[in-house]
Amino acid sequence: MSTRGALCGPPRAPSERDDRSDSPLRQARRSVAAWAPAALALLLGVAGCSHKEARQPHDAPDAQLAPSHDFADLERAEDMRRAQDISDSVLTSDDPATRRRGARALARILDADDAPLLSMLADEDDETVAWAAYGLGESCRDQQDAHVRALAARLVSFDASDRQARPVDALRSLLRALGRCANFAAERTLAAWLARHRESTPFAEEAAYALADVGVARGSLVSETVDVLLDAAQGPPPLGAALYAFGRTDVGLGDRQKKRLGQLARDAVTRSGAYRIFAVRALARLGVDGVGDLTKVLTGPEHTPAERAEAARALAKLDPTGIAAMEEALGSLIPPAADSLSSGAMGILLAAIQGIPAGGAGSADAALRALASLPVAEDASAVERGRASVLRCGAAAKFAAWDSEPARACDLADGIAGKLARLEMLDRTDLRGASREAWVSLTRAAEPVRVREAAVALLQRHPEASDVAPAVLSEALGASQPGVVAIAAEVLNAHPERALGGAAPRRAAPRSSPGSLPADHPSREPFARVADALRTALARTWPEDRVEPTADLIDASIAVGLGGARAFARAACESANPSLRARAARALERAGDAAASCRTAILRDRPAPEVGHCLSKPVRVVFEADSARLGLRFDPVLAPVEATHLVALARSGFYDGATLHRPVPGTIAQLGDPDGDGYGGSGRLMRSETSPVAFGPLDVGVALSGRDTGSSQFFVALTRAPNLDGRYPWVGRADGDWEAIVDGDVVRSVRVEP
Repeated sequence: MSTRGALCGPPRAPSERDDRSDSPLRQARRSVAAWAPAALALLLGVAGCSHKEARQPHDAPDAQLAPSHDFADLERAEDMRRAQDISDSVLTSDDPATRRRGARALARILDADDAPLLSMLADEDDETVAWAAYGLGESCRDQQDAHVRALAARLVSFDASDRQARPVDALRSLLRALGRCANFAAERTLAAWLARHRESTPFAEEAAYALADVGVARGSLVSETVDVLLDAAQGPPPLGAALYAFGRTDVGLGDRQKKRLGQLARDAVTRSGAYRIFAVRALARLGVDGVGDLTKVLTGPEHTPAERAEAARALAKLDPTGIAAMEEALGSLIPPAADSLSSGAMGILLAAIQGIPAGGAGSADAALRALASLPVAEDASAVERGRASVLRCGAAAKFAAWDSEPARACDLADGIAGKLARLEMLDRTDLRGASREAWVSLTRAAEPVRVREAAVALLQRHPEASDVAPAVLSEALGASQPGVVAIAAEVLNAHPERALGGAAPRRAAPRSSPGSLPADHPSREPFARVADALRTALARTWPEDRVEPTADLIDASIAVGLGGARAFARAACESANPSLRARAARALERAGDAAASCRTAILRDRPAPEVGHCLSKPVRVVFEADSARLGLRFDPVLAPVEATHLVALARSGFYDGATLHRPVPGTIAQLGDPDGDGYGGSGRLMRSETSPVAFGPLDVGVALSGRDTGSSQFFVALTRAPNLDGRYPWVGRADGDWEAIVDGDVVRSVRVEP
């Protein structure tokens, strides 16, 4: 859903703490620096056992404290990203609630000056330390070594066996922040800590998740770390979370370790619980040795639909053995008729179908043909017919030709499933003659937008259609839907030669303008057509939350050597949005503009209108969708501005008719885009109110495409999702059968409860 854009703080105005050569913040920073090396050595095993916690956290909730500072000022400073507006009096207040709010604001602002957050690591209040650690982990990229030393030093002051975990917890935040930093010292620190505290659940779980973060960031883990994770997974007691890292990345396994992982994953699959899905994913790392176990999970009714869908996705990656096993198993998953198909079974079937290679059904041919003609009752509802069509057309797309009877007959509903299936079938053919005409007509489809986007995207894989590419791309660049424009720009960025109408690929170095093409160059005219469409799209006044299409257009203009492309990119450097500035900086670097800089933050001149008017308590919103009644309890405790904004959108009717556009069986469900394709929003950007909290089943988060890109889209996690922790704003909890939804389900009405 997102990658965080780089953000460096603004030039800071002189403040009280800057003028004092020996301020409390500077004293604290020297203190952290002084005890960091010794503490790190202790943690890595140079000295004896771990210390008891030096400072006991303040356990009283905020509501029982008498704040000594006006939190409205802190809310404005946080939303406007003005670290200079947070004074030393806040950070050194005797009131823990005030220090917490100050640390929270700084952790979200991510100012270039990390001294305040470093000083707050030494705070006596647990939640203040948690926010400070979180902020240092998020800003670790530029100060990696210093931050790891400070975080490791504070880590050893906590005794995990003598603590109760809280939603915003210092020890959890310290561990995950080290995972964000992801250098070798962070890996050694986390591995040493887990080896000593592997029985300290849930903190041992956080250490295991943090090591997975390291593995993802660095691409592997050292052999000693792998052994630590395997030891933790073995127990006693077995730590299910220790298998998470093996499913997230190829950590690098020796023969002995691979054999051991296989046994541990097989044992874990027999134990029910939230961590069993990690074992299913780990089985995929065994290669062909894991195929039999994954097939048992896929076909085993004792496993949850989420686990069975995950097994299907894992088998699809183990070509050819895993795919052959899944093809053999497919027939046992097909119900006798559509009306006997549960929502969970549909998710399993969809995952299996999507994993079978197109055009080579093999042993699954009979099962796919049976599924493509799955019987549907004459009195079936529109929703039931739509669900059956998704399965029927998904199966037909794997074996049928685009103009065949199965292709024409699979869709019994509104035609969307049939059109998407036809595109998958067309993708297997040369786009010439009749197939080209069919494809071009779909590139101009008015509704739904996802059909047109998928059709335009096919250009990346079909150079034989290059002669019509300029016409298709220029029309798409002029579309009213931002998703269509973004897809066209992505095609141009990946294949700039498509703008030339079939001429030989251009040299890698971008031209400065269309005029650099020779006057008699056969591609001059089609290139000029695309160039005009690009300029028009770039000059269009886009809503501020269309960050991704704007950035894609800039990338495309640089890729094709559009005249004035650098000017558009430099203008994006003046955006108040850090994600757009980061994309503009990369585009200028790609264009060879070494002198360009987009690193200076541009501050807003006013806070969001919700600041000072936020919800004071949770509000429940009920969505009546095609598939189920879905509830959401938006909670302002951690993300007050974004929770308030989403509730206001619900009250206004914004979500009426919205499409649930991103359901991944057993993983996530997402909605909130008016176009139903993930590119749209409410027209407003929200500052990200991310937090160091975990995302578990039915937790709700704001969907992002980069830092500070939240608008109207949100997601519901359907399983424990450590990869989401700290990356997205937590805004509440969901209820209802979110597993029941399928791609294309529509919200028919919305009710905000009193």
